Amino acid sequence: MDRWPTECFVKDVRCFDGVERGLLRPITLLVGENSTGKSAFLGCYAILHRLLSSPLSVPLDPDFNEEPFPMGSFREIARARRGPGGRADEFRIGVGFQPDDSPTASVSVGFQQQGAQPTIAAMRYERGDSHVEVRSLGAKRTLLATPVGDHELEMPFGLALLLLSTPRVPEVIALDAPRLRDYISELMDNWPGPERRMEASTSLIAVAPLRAKPRRTYDPGRETASPEGLHVPMRLMRLHRTDKDNWGRLHDGLVAFGGESGMFADIRVKAHGRQLSDPFQLQVKARSASHANIMDVGYGVSQSLPILVDILSERQHAFMLQQPEVHLHPRGQAELASFFVQSVHDNSNRFLIETHSDYIVDRVRIHVRRGDISAQDVAILYFEPNGNAVSIRNITLDEYGNLQDAPAGYREFFAKETDRVLGFEE
Repeated sequence: MDRWPTECFVKDVRCFDGVERGLLRPITLLVGENSTGKSAFLGCYAILHRLLSSPLSVPLDPDFNEEPFPMGSFREIARARRGPGGRADEFRIGVGFQPDDSPTASVSVGFQQQGAQPTIAAMRYERGDSHVEVRSLGAKRTLLATPVGDHELEMPFGLALLLLSTPRVPEVIALDAPRLRDYISELMDNWPGPERRMEASTSLIAVAPLRAKPRRTYDPGRETASPEGLHVPMRLMRLHRTDKDNWGRLHDGLVAFGGESGMFADIRVKAHGRQLSDPFQLQVKARSASHANIMDVGYGVSQSLPILVDILSERQHAFMLQQPEVHLHPRGQAELASFFVQSVHDNSNRFLIETHSDYIVDRVRIHVRRGDISAQDVAILYFEPNGNAVSIRNITLDEYGNLQDAPAGYREFFAKETDRVLGFEE
């Protein structure tokens, strides 16, 4: 069974009024105008991944301001409404799963305000027609709600969440309510592991829209991953100096992309000394007979390098990329899409990509048309403004790369001219 969720949904988050659902596929493209909630959607998914990857240590006040998706305080996240309803007093985010030959399942988390920041107020598990919700009622009071009855517990909310994360629900949850206890135990026992939590062994790697500026000379530092790609020069230097096999594979992958995109023919590390602590330079061979410092070649090289290095270094990981096309020529943008498709095929990686590039969208469609990737492995989420709210419109492709269920707004926004150029059906 696939451990990855097949949808992400949000309720009353910022510009989303009520529940909005977005499909999740190996390649999911988020498109739409500025300020339509694309980054907020990615930020919600990142929060859920952190929460559900470690269910035995769920923090009740997760950080909604980790880079590259800072979302602010509760008041800046919860949906603001006009009229008597005012601001929503709770927002909810969740993921859904579609297991083979099994009922659909989902996990959602409700947040309320505590001080200025959101805190977890409820967690709900659903499978088919069955569900159980755990809700905080205060300091040491917790509510377990199921179709067979509700039950208040004299225990902290965090402890109830911990008990529901164990393989079998201990009887201490409902000593005086055997029917409720048995219902919860049966539901949890039959809940496949990947549907209750995302695999802790898989990473979600986020790349910011603006990556670190190149430097003429680097001083070795910590190789701590960052959305801006500050770790990438250190990784290249370490592999070059200490791990020739992995350096060779990474170097070959970089050169292959550089050639296909026309951006560069080679990249190398030049050390200024024999010790790992000595300064070093990154040098690129572009359109000259010799290598030049990365500062002296096109800015697109340094801005694409964090994306390329992270993806070439990992297998079976998920990547959230914001505007990967920044500073790239159209040819480079299109080749980047081919790079993503190849990574899905070779390394089973997955991608959530916020983009304004029709070259990326069209190249993915072309790969579907060629049979390089299945149409079922691609989704386009169009964030459509509707008054003072935004709707998420899920667009899929047929086997020829034609758009399915594309709303009129999307066709005006993105598709009309490219359809004419590429010969896709109107």
